[in-house]
Amino acid sequence: MRTSSTLLICLFIFLTVNIQAQGDGPRTHLPAPTGVWGVSAKYMNLQQNLLPTGNFFVPSADFSINIFPTTLFHTFGIQGRPAMVQFMINPGSATAQLQTPNAPINPIREASAGGLSDGFVAFRLGLVGTPALDLNHFYDHPMVYNLHGYFRFWYSGTYDSGETFNLGTNRFTIELGAPMAIPLNGNPKRATWLEIYPSVQFFTDNNDPARPTADKTEQAPLFLLENHFTHNLTPKFWVGADLRYQYGGLSSTDGVDDDNLINNLGAGISAGYLVFPFLDLNTTYGGIIAGQNDAESRMFRITAIFSYVNMKKLNQNAVK
Repeated sequence: MRTSSTLLICLFIFLTVNIQAQGDGPRTHLPAPTGVWGVSAKYMNLQQNLLPTGNFFVPSADFSINIFPTTLFHTFGIQGRPAMVQFMINPGSATAQLQTPNAPINPIREASAGGLSDGFVAFRLGLVGTPALDLNHFYDHPMVYNLHGYFRFWYSGTYDSGETFNLGTNRFTIELGAPMAIPLNGNPKRATWLEIYPSVQFFTDNNDPARPTADKTEQAPLFLLENHFTHNLTPKFWVGADLRYQYGGLSSTDGVDDDNLINNLGAGISAGYLVFPFLDLNTTYGGIIAGQNDAESRMFRITAIFSYVNMKKLNQNAVK
């Protein structure tokens, strides 16, 4: 029987829950053992002309955003398939500079907002690859190709149509995805993974937009393709490179095109370290490197992941 410390080190090699709206981040969609409870707490600083959700482009704006996405997660099995449920709440604050060229006196308005940005509930189910295994058996399973089905429902954060700028979007978002994890070697202690996550987001209408003369804002679906290449330099320390492409998301207000199509490519670098068997830290820096309509984004993120496995129950089940 392996010690709990060794088992949890193995766990963190494979599980880095790093969910947030600017891309899920590296090692989010790797296979994971069942019976894990955890919290992923983050700090993110964003300098961009997209709303905090990252999926609505405002060409005439400059946002400075500080948010703290916090995700609860649990892994389990369904008829031999690995599954995960998640719930995220997203408190924060932001300031905005909005250009209004037709204003007679001051063409730039400043606004601030606080409260909650959009959060989500999510469900992931394994379709191909590693079966549902507890931590003891997960350690011994070979690294194989994995394909999951992923459903995420985004709910609106704080919103007041009487305010110029809000953290919430006053709408719902449905996200459907098929994340894949491809092992490029077979050594868990020096693991090399390629993650590919294609997804599409569908948006309900905002029937109370923060524009005095508008009745409804609509947005077309947004396609996303996220890619991560990561490698363990030691059993506890990994580094990675990230690419993320977005296309679509054109909005219209009362049927008039807002001229804000999203078509950009983002890149970043990441690193993570297992501080204790129950605590993993990682950080990412990145932003948009190419695109149209002068879309801009720079992101710095720090993540702390706390996980718990009932080792007493796990070991009792192992000797039965």
